[in-house]
Amino acid sequence: MNENDMYNYFPKTTIFAAQTNNSDKMKKQYILSLLLFMYSFTAYTQDIFINADFVSSYMWRGMKCGNAAVQPTLGITMGGFTLSAWGSTEFRNENNEIDLTLEYQFKRLTLNVTNYFEQSEEEPFDYFNYAAHSSGHTFEAGAGYTISEKFPLTASWYTVFAGNDYREDGKRAWSSYCEFSYPFSLKGFDLSVEAGFTPWEGEYADKFNVNNIALSISREIQVSNRFSFPIFGKLGFNPYESTAYFVFGISL
Repeated sequence: MNENDMYNYFPKTTIFAAQTNNSDKMKKQYILSLLLFMYSFTAYTQDIFINADFVSSYMWRGMKCGNAAVQPTLGITMGGFTLSAWGSTEFRNENNEIDLTLEYQFKRLTLNVTNYFEQSEEEPFDYFNYAAHSSGHTFEAGAGYTISEKFPLTASWYTVFAGNDYREDGKRAWSSYCEFSYPFSLKGFDLSVEAGFTPWEGEYADKFNVNNIALSISREIQVSNRFSFPIFGKLGFNPYESTAYFVFGISL
């Protein structure tokens, strides 16, 4: 029986119901697998952490990704592994993002895999839609290496390997970002300088370009003997887009 015969033989409602059932089964299997993984992870966890940042705008790797937002983080650690969920939700618009990251740190080497999911009022993606060209998901692998404690220069590389990441010609973009960062302290403030570029056409630029140069500064504000919170600011420039930005934030 060929495909046309099958459609003639079975009622369309039956086929649609079968497709719907398969989709529901996939969703249930995904949720069950995630819950089992999280349970096995938390059974041997060493630390659980939760915090939230309130930012004046959402800037990421030199690109503006949103306006004023709250950005919570929930994570657990076990040995050198960290599993975390990070989100960003704007105060005024229905734009939000949910990122799941698995990270492994060994001495000065850090490896991670992140599932980014973004949706907006213009593009209200279905979270369980993983079709490559219509999904709100992208999957990225990254690695970072810090030279030493005395000279803490870190070089990092990130590449999108799956999900909705395509060029105009329909070919996979393999969007990549490379960054060098250096943290230091000055008069009670923690600072960090960073510079990032993209090696080829992709999400960040249409060819090789420097797309992020920034200076970050933070400081702990002591309210009482039992309570303190950090404030932070970031001044950055995107030479590719000829833009500048300044972000202020509070962490709780």
